[in-house]
Amino acid sequence: MEVFKADHIGFCFGVKRAVNRANQVLSEILNDDIYMLGEIIHNPQVIGSFKDKGVHIVQEISQVPFHKHLITRAHGILNSEIQLAKQRHIKLIDTTCPYVKKLHQIADLLRKEDYQIILFGDLNHPEIKSLLSYINNVNTKVIQSFDEIKYHSFTDTGKIGLISQTTKDINQYKQVVTKLFENADELRIFNTICRATRLRQESTRKLAQNVDLMIVVGGLNSANTTQLAHLSKQIGVKTYHIETEKEIENEWFEGKQKIGITSGASTPDYITENVIRRIKMIITN
Repeated sequence: MEVFKADHIGFCFGVKRAVNRANQVLSEILNDDIYMLGEIIHNPQVIGSFKDKGVHIVQEISQVPFHKHLITRAHGILNSEIQLAKQRHIKLIDTTCPYVKKLHQIADLLRKEDYQIILFGDLNHPEIKSLLSYINNVNTKVIQSFDEIKYHSFTDTGKIGLISQTTKDINQYKQVVTKLFENADELRIFNTICRATRLRQESTRKLAQNVDLMIVVGGLNSANTTQLAHLSKQIGVKTYHIETEKEIENEWFEGKQKIGITSGASTPDYITENVIRRIKMIITN
């Protein structure tokens, strides 16, 4: 039995940047309480480590006392949250991924040029909520899947601007592009799925086609990690999505010869390595 690791796994640039920035703040501000708005990234173990360091996790700006420091999410922050933070004189530590900010800039450009914005993304994802708050939902429709397109009507002007949540599946996005082409006199497309996401999806597909079992490591609440598990299952290989090595069961590996390992862009390397060590212990005993 052999264990194979995907070519592209673990922290992406935006996640690494956000976590490093948060840790930098913790090292510089030693005599004051520091708050974090929700989850800086979608990984329970990372969030747990910040709690252990004394960071207060809050869900609302109103929970942060005046004049304190507040670390934002890598997925972005609502426009209304920024305004409330200013009113309360809260010092924001902005960890928003640059690729998410670029998405905001493109959406703003489309809005100013009177395009109907079609946003391919998950309506309840923080990244999408943040984006919608900046463009005020003006002339914008969110499509969560290819199948949803048939339930939407489109602008009479025929000008459609298409953008995507940075963590969506590139192949599904291409399907949306093809379908929308039938509904627009002018279709302006931006490939806003980040390169790290695409590389992780491609390497997961490649590996899943050549193994008997796939283990996908990362937060169950992580959109990009969940997407990797979905891609693997689509290929037809038995797939387990786990957060840590503690969830692994010995019987998963019975009759298997090739084990594939991949992890999401918000999964620390040490967690993936712990999973690999656990698997090797099982298959060598």
